[in-house]
Amino acid sequence: MKTVFILAFATLSIFKSFSQNTTDTQAETFNFGLRHGYSSYNLISENEDISDLNLYGGLFIAKRFSEKFAVQFETNYSGLSILHFPLLLKYRITDKFELYGGAALDFSLEQQNTDEAFRNKRFGTSLILGVQYYIDTHWFIEARYIHGMTDQIPIFNGFDVEPIYAKKRSVNFGIGYKF
Repeated sequence: MKTVFILAFATLSIFKSFSQNTTDTQAETFNFGLRHGYSSYNLISENEDISDLNLYGGLFIAKRFSEKFAVQFETNYSGLSILHFPLLLKYRITDKFELYGGAALDFSLEQQNTDEAFRNKRFGTSLILGVQYYIDTHWFIEARYIHGMTDQIPIFNGFDVEPIYAKKRSVNFGIGYKF
């Protein structure tokens, strides 16, 4: 409970720090919104690969620093009971296309209600690379690749046997709305 409170406080603090505006020109460079889509993922371990589809959804807040560069912080929930906290650097190619990349902290919500052999590891890390296409000033579509760096997700290895953990790799396709 204490960890969830600390994560919630840190998230709100980051949102608050991004929302501090001193001039009208800075107010135009700040935005936030919602994103949702499908995730095709693979769990890759030393002796087994598992694939599946999931939904994801989340919130984002972005601060544009120049015509070409922005920083975006997200809070996303995906299947497997994991919250993702990516911090992304975005580069605007044209008015409609942006490339982005960054890193994410992955936090497992699955800790109290299952046997330890089936429980995700609490923390993990990921690298992210993606592209966004803006349909208009509010709506966008996106595709991203997430490369898990930590063995975080357990794969069933039989009863009374030490669990095997896998890295999660996924390709996401989604739509978003920027307020």
